[in-house]
Amino acid sequence: MGDRISFSFKNGEEESVAFFSHWDGRSLEGTVNTYIAHLRRKLAENDPEGTSMGYPIERFEPNTVMLDFIRWFTRNMELITSNYYLGKDENDGDNSDNGHFVIDLTPYCKAKEKKAGRKGGETK
Repeated sequence: MGDRISFSFKNGEEESVAFFSHWDGRSLEGTVNTYIAHLRRKLAENDPEGTSMGYPIERFEPNTVMLDFIRWFTRNMELITSNYYLGKDENDGDNSDNGHFVIDLTPYCKAKEKKAGRKGGETK
């Protein structure tokens, strides 16, 4: 019994570890999309011109974004029990009910690179 699902973040060829949920099912997709909107808003508040790419979070590096998602997602939890866990990839856990979805961060990074006048992967 469960409503298993997993997801990861991807930017170009780089993909984060997989986040697994035993009970959240498809509602996790909405939660992740809410987080992405939150992240973009926070980055815009911190960098109104949208040109800073000095930090991994500003470059939308997948593992850093995953870590920040977990921080944001668990901010009100006292303890994480059995519902959530990480795996090295989508095959490293059970997502048999709803499969695995990937959030492509590339468009967000490309938009920042364009504003900053940089080529992919270049930092200042």
